[in-house]
Amino acid sequence: MLRATAFALAMLGVFTAPANATGLNATQTVEVATVTTDTNGEEAMVFAPATDVEPGQQVRYRLAYTNAGSDAADNVSLVMPVPSEVTYLEASVSGIQGEVSFSADDGQTFVARDALMVGEAENSRVANANEITHIKWVFADPVAPADSGAVSFMAVLK
Repeated sequence: MLRATAFALAMLGVFTAPANATGLNATQTVEVATVTTDTNGEEAMVFAPATDVEPGQQVRYRLAYTNAGSDAADNVSLVMPVPSEVTYLEASVSGIQGEVSFSADDGQTFVARDALMVGEAENSRVANANEITHIKWVFADPVAPADSGAVSFMAVLK
């Protein structure tokens, strides 16, 4: 089993904003996902703090943000690493209206998921989900004072 503290240590999210957006705060959480069935037989995914996670279980990495400042935060981007202990789940990114891009080189470059290549020249190929190292959200709109929201992605513990 892997403890949530190990997840938290492996998950040092970063957010960037212009100097005038000094009130933008972000908080990371790691949650274990379980599927429940209601009385009508409908399945729903529920999330709880990840205290103990076993290989094969799904987890959600979530970064909640709030603009506690008095000015709008423009040109905001949030970046979260994908810890090496997990494999990113395809199409699991959620959050803001804007652009989402991916990295397979420890966050040095970011591109659209279908353009994320690994390998050299004629041996290059689209990166597998387990090769994704970072995910970046670029906000289309400013974050107004007192606005808040969250971005997230799902992964499976190896």
